[in-house]
Amino acid sequence: MRYIVDASVVAKWVLPGEPYQVNAVKLKNDYVSGVVDLSSLFLASLEVASAFRKAVRLGRLSEADAEEALVALGDMGVELHSLSWSDVARVLGIASELGLSVYDASYVSVAEDVKATLITADDALYERAGKRCSVQHLRDY
Repeated sequence: MRYIVDASVVAKWVLPGEPYQVNAVKLKNDYVSGVVDLSSLFLASLEVASAFRKAVRLGRLSEADAEEALVALGDMGVELHSLSWSDVARVLGIASELGLSVYDASYVSVAEDVKATLITADDALYERAGKRCSVQHLRDY
């Protein structure tokens, strides 16, 4: 199975006590074992770093652990897709059509392009993305 993972899933690989964390870790382990193929967007790396920054401010994670986790995530080899300006123009249309942020719509766009299932823990994204691409909620993994 081929999945596009959004930042809501990737962050759960590291942050303790997150909802659906068991499912997220199972997905990560399945990727490491070669059971599934994962990719994401370059944007996800920034969104995850932002989530880690917030966790550091809240005392949930040390800055050193956050930095180490980001390096480890990079070492996993999950392919990160980038978007061209014309891709972003298409993403803007998807965002308008589905009532999503441009960020969330970018995951939908890439899932369509690479013919993969988008897997997310974001309820609104899950509810709306199915109009354009295959989508699965992390709770169901």
